[in-house]
Amino acid sequence: MFFLYSVAALSLVYALVATLERIPALRFRSLESPRPYLATDAAWYLVAIGATAISFFVFRPQLSKLAIGPARNAAAGLPLAAKIGIGLVVFDFASFLVHVGLHRSDVLWTVHKVHHSSLQLDGFATTRTHMFENLVRFVPAQAALFIIGIPTNVVAPTVAIAAAYGVSNHSNLGTRARWLEAVFVTPRLHRRHHVPETTQNNFGVIFTLWDRLFGTLVRRDTSADERFGVPGEIDTYPQRFVPAFREPAMQIGRQRRERRAAPPVRESIT
Repeated sequence: MFFLYSVAALSLVYALVATLERIPALRFRSLESPRPYLATDAAWYLVAIGATAISFFVFRPQLSKLAIGPARNAAAGLPLAAKIGIGLVVFDFASFLVHVGLHRSDVLWTVHKVHHSSLQLDGFATTRTHMFENLVRFVPAQAALFIIGIPTNVVAPTVAIAAAYGVSNHSNLGTRARWLEAVFVTPRLHRRHHVPETTQNNFGVIFTLWDRLFGTLVRRDTSADERFGVPGEIDTYPQRFVPAFREPAMQIGRQRRERRAAPPVRESIT
């Protein structure tokens, strides 16, 4: 039942953000109407629900067994607000590390390209994420929560809050309260991550602390004429669901064939 409540709540967040994005005074910039590739991202949303169901019903019961006894006992005595606060910090740091890995690994980056393929950012663009990436991003972060003793009834809302925050970060809302960026990631900051020039920056989802520590935070504004998309593939990466779903496997296959076809490197004899 909680799973259905989570899906319903997240759907309401999408609807709320979409409503706010229709208010001209709150927009970052004007977007086309009707929204291009709405059907594509609706399909990705169904994929995300499927990945969430797998995580919730298959992985979470097993991950809950990872709790370390002393950590579980210590966490048990904390107030609910403290548990959620600690959970959000740990979950966000684990997500940050996974996100960096998605960019650093050639194979994982090929999968992560799906998410970066959105040509326009709004709340619904959050859904454009491959099922494999959904599992890679959420399972390790949940494992970290269980290891430090956060109980299941706190892990679930923590993950839901992080997902809802991710929707707001991808929104087409302008951010005027820049003082928040001392602690929190805003749509303005995450927007830079989807600009090819600075896609290796601003990996954080909730807190700016991790990007500050690792020197990857960029606080530059995004101009209205800057484009979003996959670096080097803005105009060629598939925008429709079926081709985009297949594209990571096809690119990985091409890369393997190219490596096999490449002539061996001969070491020079000195």
